Amino acid sequence: MANGSGLTGNSNALLNIKYSDALDLASVLDTLDIKTGITWSFGTGANQANLLFHDSRSTDDTGETLDLFAGALVDAFGNAVTMAAIKLLYIKNTHASLNLEVFGGGSLDLLIMNGTTDSLIIPPGGIHLWMCPTAAGIVTSTNKNLKLAAGTAGTVTYDMVAMGLD
Repeated sequence: MANGSGLTGNSNALLNIKYSDALDLASVLDTLDIKTGITWSFGTGANQANLLFHDSRSTDDTGETLDLFAGALVDAFGNAVTMAAIKLLYIKNTHASLNLEVFGGGSLDLLIMNGTTDSLIIPPGGIHLWMCPTAAGIVTSTNKNLKLAAGTAGTVTYDMVAMGLD
């Protein structure tokens, strides 16, 4: 049963880019305008979620592994998070100079990066946004671990949001 009684929101990606080049007699403009997003409501179907975890955290180069299913993490209301499926993952590296490495190919890693042993590198100020609006999401009862580590010696800070199903 869900810890909260309601969860709604929007997750969006907006790319509005103009690229120009001056030729001999005219300027050529290449525009890209992509607006895509998902409107989420409370529940367990497509475009729905009933569990949210968010935090500002720090880790060093030895890393930390967050188990989204075990109940060791707590939500904003102090309830244990047991996320049986993940539907949204947002990670922002807030550090000024260090990279943040995510995933890493461990045997119980989330299947978002299925089939790779490489880390996803998020540079300083960079953002990783992944969304899965299907009813099932990505099951986390077995593949439940999210590993995060500083790319080099030191401590890196990051913001994280995980949304899914209990």
